[in-house]
Amino acid sequence: MTELTLRITDESLLPSFRRLVRSIDGIEIVPTKRKRKSGIEQALEDEAAGRVTEWKSADEMFKTLMAEA
Repeated sequence: MTELTLRITDESLLPSFRRLVRSIDGIEIVPTKRKRKSGIEQALEDEAAGRVTEWKSADEMFKTLMAEA
């Protein structure tokens, strides 16, 4: 069995392409599984995007969090 991955940039072609592939015997469309990001990967993305908050101490953090609740 040979596996081939295609990247279709124009999504308007996708329905026609799927019909074409399904009409050919011996070829099947296998859904892709998206890999879940680990916690560290998510944290690194948050840091790179600037979605972080820094406090001077744990006490300051808890005071801020309790004030928001």
